[in-house]
Amino acid sequence: MKLPLKRRSASLLVALSLFVTAGCIDREGYYNRVAEDDSHELTGTREAPTLRYSNDWQKWPTVYGATALYPLYASAYYQLVPKPQEPNHRAPVWGKYYLHQTRTPEAYDHLINGNADIIFVAQPSEGQKKRVAESGVKLIYTPFAREAFVFIVNINNPVNSLTTQQVRDIFSGKITHWNQVGGSNERIKVWQRPEDSGSQSVMTGLVMKETPMLRAKKSTAIDLMGGLVSEVAAYQNAQSSIGYTFRYYVTRMNANMLRMRKQIKLLAINGIAPTEENIGNGTYPYSVDAYMVTRENPTPETQQFVAWFLSPQGQQLVQDVGYVPLNNGKGVGQ
Repeated sequence: MKLPLKRRSASLLVALSLFVTAGCIDREGYYNRVAEDDSHELTGTREAPTLRYSNDWQKWPTVYGATALYPLYASAYYQLVPKPQEPNHRAPVWGKYYLHQTRTPEAYDHLINGNADIIFVAQPSEGQKKRVAESGVKLIYTPFAREAFVFIVNINNPVNSLTTQQVRDIFSGKITHWNQVGGSNERIKVWQRPEDSGSQSVMTGLVMKETPMLRAKKSTAIDLMGGLVSEVAAYQNAQSSIGYTFRYYVTRMNANMLRMRKQIKLLAINGIAPTEENIGNGTYPYSVDAYMVTRENPTPETQQFVAWFLSPQGQQLVQDVGYVPLNNGKGVGQ
């Protein structure tokens, strides 16, 4: 029996509401998900790896790292660690128990607690430094790649560049409307990440410095990076939103992010765009290092992993994946 028209309309509205709500809840996880065993999107070395671990899986280093760096450390891991041969059922699934994509705070926690041998992250936050000091564990930070911390707006926003001071003024609440920086007469909608996330650590330490950021209730914090990007890309935020992320994450991370990339643009800072050349030579103001972090006195296998990433082959992989190698962005062998 058919429902009356009014009841059918009401049911349709409820269904649409549930669909939209479910989409909002799921999209952050969806845009942040990179399957650990989905190696077909990863990058291989150009020649046979100069480091190759033995089949003794109990000696393999356990790796954790931030989402934005996963394609880099996972690409290396799948090249350097041999796949267990069947029917050796004692060996763990290739990479499943030794290779983990997580968020920066959890990565540091696993390293401090001894569950990880090495983590791949951005610079630590003040809170993470405090937890490390309180734990009594000494950590070793080794830079291995260069990256850009970028500010993103919707593609329809007429603003193309901000100064470092304007950025601080926007995220501290001193500048509230886009027409104060050459844009339209719309109120700026500020998005930010949670405390202790990798991007928030860079934001407070490198960008804001001594300037306090807007409180969360006056801004909007998004737990996952993909959610922040999707909000800035959304049609209804055409000229109002601003957020921040890492260049690789928003330009190269995965197909879903690339689709959203068409709806946003990366702002220049002080008129300097976040290009690979400007990142490598340090002229882009918010160029940052990506780090390998280990505990003091790591295992020989962990030391080998660190040394390989700093080798010519490791730095070539950094470049091939889409990051900027440490040698001034000139590329390996150039």
